[in-house]
Amino acid sequence: MLAYIRNVSFIGQQGREVKFNKDGDAPGSYFIYQYQRVSSTSYDYVLIGNWTERLSLNHTKLEWTVDQRGNNTHPLSICSSQCPNGHIRNFQDSCCWSCVPCPEHAIIYNDTCRSCALGWAPTADKVTCYKLTPEYITWDSSWAIVPLVFSSLGLLCTLLTTLTFIRFNTTPVIMASGRELCYVLLSGIALCYLMTFVILAPPSPPTCALLRIGLGLGLCICYSAIFTKTNRISRIFNRGIKSIKRPSYTSPRSQIVICSGLVSVQLVGVVAWLIVETPATKEVYPYRLVAVLTCGISNISLILSLGYNMVLILLCTVYAFKTRKIPENFNEAKYIGFTMYSTCIVWLAFVPIYFGTNNDYKIQLASMCMCVSISASVSLGCLFSPKVYIVIFQPYKNVRQGSGPVKNKNYGHSMRFTSRSQTAQSVLSVNHSSVHAPPPSTISQHVNGDSLTVTTPSVEDTSIT
Repeated sequence: MLAYIRNVSFIGQQGREVKFNKDGDAPGSYFIYQYQRVSSTSYDYVLIGNWTERLSLNHTKLEWTVDQRGNNTHPLSICSSQCPNGHIRNFQDSCCWSCVPCPEHAIIYNDTCRSCALGWAPTADKVTCYKLTPEYITWDSSWAIVPLVFSSLGLLCTLLTTLTFIRFNTTPVIMASGRELCYVLLSGIALCYLMTFVILAPPSPPTCALLRIGLGLGLCICYSAIFTKTNRISRIFNRGIKSIKRPSYTSPRSQIVICSGLVSVQLVGVVAWLIVETPATKEVYPYRLVAVLTCGISNISLILSLGYNMVLILLCTVYAFKTRKIPENFNEAKYIGFTMYSTCIVWLAFVPIYFGTNNDYKIQLASMCMCVSISASVSLGCLFSPKVYIVIFQPYKNVRQGSGPVKNKNYGHSMRFTSRSQTAQSVLSVNHSSVHAPPPSTISQHVNGDSLTVTTPSVEDTSIT
């Protein structure tokens, strides 16, 4: 019966053929309608074709939206379109999905996002990862040009100051300033300026080793010399108040030995650091798609390296504050005080800038260069510019008191000491015993109504350094 039934075909009551295919199924028959606007206010379904084993459409009755009809296109008969580059499919069911973007540091693998390793970035097609080229600050960058120019000008000023001291090496003002420590201080200032070129150089093991040695050593030389000066001032005046005995280790040779001992502490620490941790470069990744080439120095190691200098700065500031009220002839203590106060402000500003911008290596390096250069500039300007100005532009002041006429009428009356301060003055005369100064003059002053004869020392005697 089944074989005969499958061969049956006839016209049904609706006027359509009824038959069965080889599988015994009756072929479907469908009418196709399109929802169209039939008037200005109403819509209805309009018959546009049928399907009975094959599709039959009346294209003239098809209507699309204005834009589609104008472009001679028709809507796509799909559930979801293909995802753009960098997106994966998030399936809602077996046929439809939504597109989800992958992170910028990930590639697409089997409709999933897979992150690239640190130091690697995805290609444009998001298929594979490639190695990032490490960045480092270049000398043509605006972040490097300003520190380089500033350091170059500082080196020029340091060179001119050194030449001026050498040219007028035997004049009273230069001799009274403690020439030996001044030359040590100038060498430390020059080394601080040179460190800008090392910091901004392309990172490599040699430059990283120079950075470790020079950064702390330059600052240590400067502040060791200043600490030796201020310590000597304090000891002389404290001993002068209590006793007439000369304090120990106040000669120029002793000052150099003390300064060298302070510097050697920093140098030994740096050498030990180089032995324990060999200089090398490393890549850091402040962001996932940024690789930075830098020296392999951790923040803790940097803090320990600069910690000794911070102690010296603190001690110099304390001694500068203690000697702020000494007689006005010894006014270099005031310049030292201003130098140390300014230095403290510079370093207090540097610490939050450096450690607060951990993700921007350009700001870190530029701030470090400027901090070291400004510290050197403060020392150079406060401690040396007054002496250079007198030597070059006011040579009439570059004489020993009592050795001849003085053009400035107020210059000869700058000595105002109580009798208690004379003990400290007498101590200072040993610093330049090799130079035969003229005998001190005496002046008469009235102190509290009593006549007092005060011995006026020479320039060497009245200078603290």
